[in-house]
Amino acid sequence: MERKILWAKKSLGMDGIPKWLPLYQHLLDTQFIISMLYKMYLSDHQRNIIKDAFKNSSDESAEQLVKFIGVTHDIGKSTPAFQLKNSYQGIKKLDEEMQKKLYYNGFLSTDFKIYPLPSPQNSPHALAGEVILEKFGVNRSIGSIIGGHHGAPVNYDKVVNDNLTNNIENYYFKTQKDNSIHKKWLNIQKDLFNWALSRSGYNNVDDIPQIKSIAAQVILEGMLIMADWIASNEKYFPLFNEEIDETNNLIIRLHNGWTNWYNDASASWIPEICQSANDYYLEKFGFKPHEFQSKIFDTIKHTKNPGIVIIESGMGSGKTEASLSTVEQLAKKYGCDGLFYCLPTQATTNAMFSRVETWLDKLSEEDDENKDIQLVHGKSALNENFTKLPHKIDIDNDLDAGVMVNQWFVGSKTAILDDFVVGTVDQLLLLALKKKHLALRHLGFSGKVVVIDEAHGFDSYMQSYLCRALEWLGQYHIPVVILSATLPSSKRMDFMNSYLNKSSDNVDSKIKDSLAYPLVSYSDGNKMKIIDSFKSVSKSKKVKINYLNDNDLVSKIRDLLSDGGICGVVVNTVYRAQSLGKQLIKVFGKENVDIFHSSFIAVDRLAKEDALLDSIGKNNKKRPKLKIVIGTQVLEQSLDIDFDVMITDLAPMDLLLQRIGRLHRHELNDKLRPLKLSKSKCYVLGTSDDYEYESGASYIYGDALLMRTQFYLKDKVLLPDDISHLIQEVYNFDNSIELTSKLQKKYDEAVESYMNSIKNKRTSSKTYMIDKYSDVSNNLIGWLNNPNEQDLEKSDAAGLAQVRDGEDTVEVIMVKRNGDNDYSLMENSKPLKELILNGTSKITKKLAQNTIKLPGILTRKYNIQQTINELEKFNKDNLSNWQNQYWLRGSLGIILDENNRFPLNGYILSYDDKLGMTFEKED
Repeated sequence: MERKILWAKKSLGMDGIPKWLPLYQHLLDTQFIISMLYKMYLSDHQRNIIKDAFKNSSDESAEQLVKFIGVTHDIGKSTPAFQLKNSYQGIKKLDEEMQKKLYYNGFLSTDFKIYPLPSPQNSPHALAGEVILEKFGVNRSIGSIIGGHHGAPVNYDKVVNDNLTNNIENYYFKTQKDNSIHKKWLNIQKDLFNWALSRSGYNNVDDIPQIKSIAAQVILEGMLIMADWIASNEKYFPLFNEEIDETNNLIIRLHNGWTNWYNDASASWIPEICQSANDYYLEKFGFKPHEFQSKIFDTIKHTKNPGIVIIESGMGSGKTEASLSTVEQLAKKYGCDGLFYCLPTQATTNAMFSRVETWLDKLSEEDDENKDIQLVHGKSALNENFTKLPHKIDIDNDLDAGVMVNQWFVGSKTAILDDFVVGTVDQLLLLALKKKHLALRHLGFSGKVVVIDEAHGFDSYMQSYLCRALEWLGQYHIPVVILSATLPSSKRMDFMNSYLNKSSDNVDSKIKDSLAYPLVSYSDGNKMKIIDSFKSVSKSKKVKINYLNDNDLVSKIRDLLSDGGICGVVVNTVYRAQSLGKQLIKVFGKENVDIFHSSFIAVDRLAKEDALLDSIGKNNKKRPKLKIVIGTQVLEQSLDIDFDVMITDLAPMDLLLQRIGRLHRHELNDKLRPLKLSKSKCYVLGTSDDYEYESGASYIYGDALLMRTQFYLKDKVLLPDDISHLIQEVYNFDNSIELTSKLQKKYDEAVESYMNSIKNKRTSSKTYMIDKYSDVSNNLIGWLNNPNEQDLEKSDAAGLAQVRDGEDTVEVIMVKRNGDNDYSLMENSKPLKELILNGTSKITKKLAQNTIKLPGILTRKYNIQQTINELEKFNKDNLSNWQNQYWLRGSLGIILDENNRFPLNGYILSYDDKLGMTFEKED
């Protein structure tokens, strides 16, 4: 059988012996894996998307199509352009043997080495596969899936239409149709195609359906990529020795390959939901729901076709529990089998991970099945709760049901494919970014319920990506739950309209303009509805607003804390946190002042975060008598901490209210507060009668929002009652504010600048954003059409940067000098150079966690390249062996001297475990 001479893979085995895998065998392996993924891995919801995409569909006909896609995915390797490739490991003898087989079987002429193919690179095998299938009559909705299975479909129809004509030698070696070699290649391609039809249960090409849904095509593309990766893993599907061209027992090979992979995976989650809110909350959380939570539970229970649910309520109102109960209800209704829970920052994500893990433990106990979970962000390896979980690849089958980490899914491209994932919101925003293997990410999301927490925390650039992601999730009919304590109504409507693919013109004004709080907005089919009547979850809290200037800050804190207490100071920039922190340390001492911002080494920041939660969190074990915590925006985002008094820089109203939400947060601490701090007081820095603001605040937020916030902020705020109307007043730019003529001009200019900034950010975001679902044609060609092809190949880190609008950053690993020619971690004096040279995995991993971002002054557009150049030279001269280590490869490092200083690009960097990283101009 001539098809057995074509190869799919060539490699040196672990024993150093050359091995290969025939093309037909790889096609069989992949066909089996993709059919099993369809039956065992996909959720009911995903299978329904596929079945609904073509006429007269059933599980049987859908599986036929899936099998056909799997068994033909590499048919493009049955070309001379691929078969004449040398192995990437340079296994010359094996390459020559493969070519000899082709020659002796009539596929090559005697002079094939003298006259090689002119441009084999013009017909990569994925594209060639699409061309071959379409030549034999397969429709383009399937052809484009084959053409894109290595990460990205081609950009234009013309590329497919013209590739065979312009590169005929790549397909048949000879251009003349009557040439025997030309016929040989054509016939073997026909043979493979007819064999594939038969293996899939089709009689002829006309039996293959047209896939009419782009959503189904993307899911099939993602599933094919996943199946190909599994089938290409030698751990599951070993290669053959050179002299062997078939397996002894195909059934055993396929069965072993699948079970070896699938045994590492958990059984699919089949939600079983309680009929009563009381029963559910008692079972999952150990307490009865209050009315707010019960109403949400009962509403979702009785809603026929819910899709998006937006929950707006105050801090500490039970939104998290409400979201998790809603997740189970929606998963049951839609046949979803997983969860993606995301938040804006790594700190908030870490805090939420523990809560989701506890909830997941309850699910595991209920159905006596293990549940896989992933924590996905750049510093997940630092999270002890995540790293201490059992790793499923290492455990025996008798371990009690519980939560664990599946090693196959640990990776930037595969983590989202696991059942339960907690991560930063970037992972969701990447759903809308034109990037290689995007279909894999869509596959991961299209079977999960999605929860977006702290949804107010996105600028216009990120909001654009989020809305595009919501649009696609809406087309997949994936339920989405959005949580926020402080959500402008414009964002609420953007989220709703994107998910439902509506325009603002069709919106009920009651939904758009509602000032109710709490407020739950949800969709039922294509209709929007709200719940706007709730009993108060807790008694209202009156906060006295006072105004303060920087010159009086220290004396005011001294007065406020004369009897002790915990003061939170939230400022808008790292520089202000450090400079004010120095002043406070001089007066109150190091032991009483903690500084919290992003310019600490990662391990120090995590330790500070844990200590902060331990001392002034909800269940604090040792609440101090006197403490001042000064920090940046990281203090306003979901850290469950409780201050006796709050001082804050002026910020946009929603963020200001988030900060105030950390004031007198927990009633159980009220008895511990000093008498003079028994009433809630917030002092606001940075206001100005002439609306002149600190430069850092103006740069970050823009003067328009600061001016409107100052205008609408009153002397008293009632929480949570005032939250909604204060936020809507500030963000409703249709309502102008009354000012003097001089200030009016300043305000008008600020508003114009703000609106232009939003417009520019939205325009900028579209450059690399996937198209609206409705704008995608009948197939995947052009789906990832990117103005810069290289951007498709960007690393995941670069992709994450692409969906966030901000200055470029450079992250380095920081160590300190130890003796004349060695270095150590900041936390101890143990020499590391030899340990790194020996590749000690535990040490290199720990070292890789000691990262810090360089100050922005070194990463501006005009000097970032010089900064990188100097770092690369330093690393080449001093840390070159890092590039040989898995955990350190691609990293840049700096070595601080004995005074914790490092010169770089005209600045001296300094590090202090109290202040973090500071800088000064070099003399």
